[in-house]
Amino acid sequence: MAAPFRVLELLVSTDLGGGPAHVRDLVAGLAGDEFQFTVAGPPGGAYEGEFTALGARFVSVRADRLSPAVLRRVVRLIRDHRIEIVHSHGKGAGLYGRIAARLTGAAAIHTFHGIHYQSYPRLYLTVERYLARHGYAVVHVSASQAREAQALGLAPAGRSRLVVNGVDAARVRAAITREPLSRAALGLDPGALVLGTVARFDPVKGLDVLLRAFAQVLARRPTAQLLLVGDGPEAARLRDLAGALGLGGRAVFAGPVKDAARGLPVLDLYVSASHREGLPLALLEAMVCGLPVLATRVPGHVDVVEDGVTGVLVPPGDPTGLAGAAVELLEDPTRRRGLGEAGRARAETHFALSRMLAEMRDLYREAGGFHREGPHVRGV
Repeated sequence: MAAPFRVLELLVSTDLGGGPAHVRDLVAGLAGDEFQFTVAGPPGGAYEGEFTALGARFVSVRADRLSPAVLRRVVRLIRDHRIEIVHSHGKGAGLYGRIAARLTGAAAIHTFHGIHYQSYPRLYLTVERYLARHGYAVVHVSASQAREAQALGLAPAGRSRLVVNGVDAARVRAAITREPLSRAALGLDPGALVLGTVARFDPVKGLDVLLRAFAQVLARRPTAQLLLVGDGPEAARLRDLAGALGLGGRAVFAGPVKDAARGLPVLDLYVSASHREGLPLALLEAMVCGLPVLATRVPGHVDVVEDGVTGVLVPPGDPTGLAGAAVELLEDPTRRRGLGEAGRARAETHFALSRMLAEMRDLYREAGGFHREGPHVRGV
């Protein structure tokens, strides 16, 4: 029997978020006789313990910081543990992982979990294009993201793969059954119509737009509430904005919540106001819970939400349009129920985790075989 392929998953964060959750699913679904996993990233995040509980080795690497010492650390990690496949997630991890893989002869795979190019400096795009051409593969998590990447020169022919994100519907249902979160636990009124979102508090998520939209919703539905689950660099600014808009207790900041899907059933409407996405796992989890979805018409969302069938799409950056669509849905429970039921069926049929795992298994086998049989580039 062939020795297992040794895989390094390199992350810029181990906190709650889509990238670490994606790696958690890869380790849970693929670790075993064929693949051995090492996960590296900043220490102390909520997912660190999950990685080790699933049988992966966890190594502290501050891939969220720019430093030559980090690159040396990754190179040493690859050599010490005889890593054959380096799979990076996030900008810093993608830089260190692919350079270190090239220096050590490992096969480099990088996954884009969203391409927020408007915030990228021109030099960074130049570096990304170079790395994309010289790694083993670049993975895109949605078809719309792949098209966007191609236009930016980040999807080189022969090295680009489409592996659409999948959701573990069974895990979501088990979490809801095992440890459900009540409205009282989340600080919500028992009789309110509740809009909610789960997101990293980052400018690309458009949470400021959502707060401005909710202020307009309250003008027509004064008993509505908005639940925001998450944390991030925008947290203080968003709380200040909620205060300036006079939202008071109608906007509830729940902070980061482990297995946030446990609270989704208390919502009446799931809302995502993002300016760009890869393919958001939180949105898929909301659909698994049978929630109607209101989202912006941006890459990632358009792959998941069938406008008028499983949810409603509105233009990004438009608080008034978002508010109008939200009020229409809040006032029509029959339509919400129909959208939610259709969304649940679509999530479980088209975005199954088993399909994603099978496609990543094939890519790892291919990259690992290349490493063992192909020429290696050795560093100095």
